[in-house]
Amino acid sequence: MKSRMHIFIKKDSIEIMKKRLLLSGLVVILLISANPIAEAIDSGPDTTRNEVAIFIDGQPPDRSIPSFLLDSTTYVSISEFSSSMGADSVTQENGAIEVLAPGLTIQATAGTLYLVANGRYLFIPNGCILVDNSVMAPIRVLCKAFDAAVEWDGAAYSINITKGAGAILPGSEFYDETDLYWMSRIINAEAGGESFIGKIAVGGVVMNRIKSPEFPDTVYSVVFDRRYGIQFTPAYTGAIYNRPSEECVLAAKIALDGGNTAGESLYFASTTRCWANRNRPYAMKIGNHNFYA
Repeated sequence: MKSRMHIFIKKDSIEIMKKRLLLSGLVVILLISANPIAEAIDSGPDTTRNEVAIFIDGQPPDRSIPSFLLDSTTYVSISEFSSSMGADSVTQENGAIEVLAPGLTIQATAGTLYLVANGRYLFIPNGCILVDNSVMAPIRVLCKAFDAAVEWDGAAYSINITKGAGAILPGSEFYDETDLYWMSRIINAEAGGESFIGKIAVGGVVMNRIKSPEFPDTVYSVVFDRRYGIQFTPAYTGAIYNRPSEECVLAAKIALDGGNTAGESLYFASTTRCWANRNRPYAMKIGNHNFYA
C-alpha cells in the first residue's frame, strides 16, 4: 500500500470561520501564521454563540465559564474551566496557556490542532481558538485531561461534569514504546512529506485495523501484516527504518491517543488502480491518498 499524502487546503476556510464567529458576536483570532497545519481547518456549519449551562458534580461552578458552540462542539475557556476544576495556577500570554493542577500540567496554543496534557497529545479537529484574549478548547478534551466524565443534556442545553481522579495518565505511562516506535516510522515512511492531517490519517488507518477483527491487534503486526499480500510496502523495502521527523512522532502520539482524520477507513492508496478501489467503499481523499472503509 505504497502511498504519499497531501491534504487539499481550503485557504479561505479560516476566513470563513472568522467571519461566522464575528457575526455571532465573538472576536476570534486564530494564530495560524506560525502553524501551517491549522490551515487545514474546515469552516464547517454555521457557528452560533450559545452559552451552555455547565455543572460540576451537579452544582454550578463558583465562577462563570465562557462557552460557545462550534460545529456542535462546546468550547470553553481553558483558564476559567481549569480554575473551576481546582487548578493551582494558570499562565496565559500571546495565545499560549499553561495550567498547573494537582498531578496535571496542560499546555495549549491558539491555532494548534491539539493540546498537551501530562505529555499526552489530545486531538482537536477545529483547533484551539483565541476569543477575547482567552484560549478556548472543547470541553470534552479538557475533561479527558482532568479525567472527568461528561454528560450532555440536550433538553436543558447543559453539561454535567463528574470529577474523577483529577488528572490524565501521563504520556510516559500511556504510550507504549514499541507502539510509538513503529507507528511513528510507518507514518514517516508513508506520509513523511505530507500535511499534519495526512500524517494523522495514516495513523488512524493503523488504529482502525487494530480495532477490526479483520486484522492483527498490535501496531507492529498490522504494519508487517502480509496474510493477504504486503499491506504496507515500506515495511518490506526498508523505508520504515528511517528516523521519523518530530511531526511524525507527534502525529503518532495523537493517533495512539484516539485522534483520527481518516474516519473508519481501513485502506488508503495513492492510485485508483488498486484492490481497495474495486472492493471497498470509498471514504474520502486527503492529499494524494484515497481512503476506503
